Amino acid sequence: MSLEKEAPEDKVAVIGMEGEGLDHLTLESQRRIAAADLLMGGERHLARLPGSSAERIVIGSNLKEIAERALSGLKEGKRVVVLASGDPLFYGIGAFLIKRIGKERVEVIPAVSAMQLAFARVKEPWQEAALVSLHAKPIENLLPALEEKGLIGLFTDETNTPDAIARFLLERGEAGWAGWVCENLGGIEERVGAMTLEEMARGRFALLNVVILKREKPTDAAGADRPVRWEGAFGIPDDLFVYRRPKAGLITKKEIRVMSLAEMGLRRNGITWDIGAGSGSVSIELARLCPEGAVFAIEKNREDFELIDRNMRRFGIKNITAVCEQAPAGLEHFPDPDAVFIGGSGGEMAEILSLCTARLKPRGRIVANLITMENLHHFSHFFKEVPWEVTYTLVQVSRSKPILEMVRYEALNPITIAVAKRKGEG
Repeated sequence: MSLEKEAPEDKVAVIGMEGEGLDHLTLESQRRIAAADLLMGGERHLARLPGSSAERIVIGSNLKEIAERALSGLKEGKRVVVLASGDPLFYGIGAFLIKRIGKERVEVIPAVSAMQLAFARVKEPWQEAALVSLHAKPIENLLPALEEKGLIGLFTDETNTPDAIARFLLERGEAGWAGWVCENLGGIEERVGAMTLEEMARGRFALLNVVILKREKPTDAAGADRPVRWEGAFGIPDDLFVYRRPKAGLITKKEIRVMSLAEMGLRRNGITWDIGAGSGSVSIELARLCPEGAVFAIEKNREDFELIDRNMRRFGIKNITAVCEQAPAGLEHFPDPDAVFIGGSGGEMAEILSLCTARLKPRGRIVANLITMENLHHFSHFFKEVPWEVTYTLVQVSRSKPILEMVRYEALNPITIAVAKRKGEG
C-alpha cells in the first residue's frame, strides 16, 4: 500500500478516529493523514501519528482559531486534516467547522461513534434512546430526557462525571434508573461496567467515558398521587393541582398565571425563581415552558411546601428545586436568575427586591402578583428609589357559574401584576 503524498485537496478533511490504533481507518483516511501539511486534533489523536512531519495544532477550547487556521491553510494550498473522535457530526467538531467555513470546503470521513460503541457493548438497541450531551453544558439538560424516554445515552465531561450524574438523579428521587459506564471505548484500557445509581455515585471513572441509563422501575414511590397527563402548552386548569382549598382557594389562578408568565420573557433554557411558591402552580408552569432550564422555588409554609413535591410528581416534573424557607433567606443558594416571579413576600418585599435587582441577569424581568394594598405600596415605593421601568396592570377576572338553570359571573379577587426591568432593556 502506497501512502505517498498526492496533489493538494481543496477541502478540509475531518476524519473520525476510533480507539487507539489506526487499523480501523479506511485507506482514503490513511492517505489523507499521511499527505497532510497541517494536522489538527486532540493531544491523544496527534500522539498516534509520531512519524508525521506536518504542522500540528492541538484542539482544545480554541475552536475559533482552528476554523480560521483551517480556512487559511486551504487558501495557502495546504492539505488540511482535522482529527476527531468517532463521528465528527455527532456532537463533534464537524458541525462547527461546516458552520464556520462552509459545506463546500469540508469533507467528513466518520468512524464509529463512542455512543454507537457503548450501546453495542451493553447490547441495547438504541433507535429509541434519548441521546444527550452534557459536555460543557448544564447537568439539567438531562431532565427532559428523563421524562420522555426509558433509555438514555450521555456524553460526559470532567464536571458532569458518571458519579455526579448518579448523585444528581438520586437527589431528585430518580432512584428507578440503573445503567452502564463505558470507559476508554476502543482502547486497550476499555472497561464497561453495569451498576446501580448508588454504585455509580460511589465510583471513580476514566475521563473518557459514555454513560447509558435504563429505567428499571417507576420513579414514583408507593402511595404517590396519580400522574396527570395534560397536553396543553400552558394555562393548566386549577383543579389539576393539589392545593389547600379554603373558600378563596390558595393557588395562583389560571388566568393570572397565564398573564404573569407572558410578562416574564421566558427562555427554554432559562433559570427562573418562584418566590412565595405556594403549592407550586407557577413553578410547574415555568418548568414546562423552560424544559432545558431550571426552576428554583422557595416557600415558607411547610404545608404548602410539601404540596410542591406532590405536584411535581403529578406532572412528572424534574427540573424544580424547592426549599422551605422565608425569603430572602435561602435565595443566596440559587443561581442568578433570568426571570423572577414573586407570588408572596412574607412581609420582606424590600429585602427581596433588593436581592433580585442585584442578581437578575441582563434583560431579565421581575414579575410580582400583588394582592394587598400594602404590598403594592412597598413594591412601588422600592422602585421610586431604583431607576427601573415598572408597569402595573390591575386584573379583575370573573368566571361563569351556574345558578339554577341560569349562569352568572362570580368575581375572583382583583390582583395587580407588576413588571420591572432595567431601563433600556427590551
